[in-house]
Amino acid sequence: MRFFENILFGIILTACLWSCGHVNSARTILDRAEMCLEAHPDSAFVELDMLDRRMLDTPELRARHALLLSQALERCGIEVYGDSIIHVALDYYDAVGDSANAEKARACLARIRENASLLAPSDTLKRQNARIIEERYSDKLALVRKDERIRWIVLAALLALAALAFVIRAVVRKLRSRPDDRAMAVIRERLAVLDKIIASRISSDDRLYRSSEEELDVMMADREEFLRSTKILFEENHPRFTAYLAGKGLTDWEIGYCCLYTLGLKGKDIGEYIQKKRHYIISHEIRQKLGLDEHDTNLSIYLRELLLETER
Repeated sequence: MRFFENILFGIILTACLWSCGHVNSARTILDRAEMCLEAHPDSAFVELDMLDRRMLDTPELRARHALLLSQALERCGIEVYGDSIIHVALDYYDAVGDSANAEKARACLARIRENASLLAPSDTLKRQNARIIEERYSDKLALVRKDERIRWIVLAALLALAALAFVIRAVVRKLRSRPDDRAMAVIRERLAVLDKIIASRISSDDRLYRSSEEELDVMMADREEFLRSTKILFEENHPRFTAYLAGKGLTDWEIGYCCLYTLGLKGKDIGEYIQKKRHYIISHEIRQKLGLDEHDTNLSIYLRELLLETER
């Protein structure tokens, strides 16, 4: 789950960086075109016309491009008789209250209308050329809007995936918070014994005391089962701890053995309980799997510190 979230975060971050990169590149091109607009309007026009419209992914960039393109067309002597291009700039600058650029756009609009008023009905070639320029601009602008829609759809999909990942993670956490059937069986068994021990301490009835002691002895007598059930409880309550030990190659029995250390028992106590003559060999094998040599810390101390560390 964490791997999936990291991948998703990486995709969103990449999309943001890609968008920022486009904005910065577009600004650089527009700055360059504006600087050479007076001295070399033809170069400015070519640069503005060849600019990938998908890089103009903000209203401010599109407005600035429309204004500079209109100015470049005028300085190159290319007459335009429609106001569709300049209105992209004028509408934006009026909306944001940029009076300086709005005034420039109005000046361009006035000259466009003046050119249109002087155009003779028979000048079909001029009309056709002007229409080609405007259609070329509008077609490229349509591509930008289409690209914007796609980008918003992708962003919405990514956000939906992020929300889905969050929901899945919450559900998984909720499911993990419930003990599994094996753990519940062990918990019920041990709670039943604990209840009887508590009752025997409260009561003065010796029979109740003897009964609780007998049940405790029965539960402790099956040493293999006790180690197994202890390991199950630790898996439920301390999953990172048991997962770490399993990752080091410890068997289920060895993990249960280590759990006894974390309960506060000493190696000698554990050896007497499990009644295995090779107790020291078992401890040595576990130390080897954990990467501890003979000069490292005591196994009991190491395991208790490991438990605390994995709980942080």
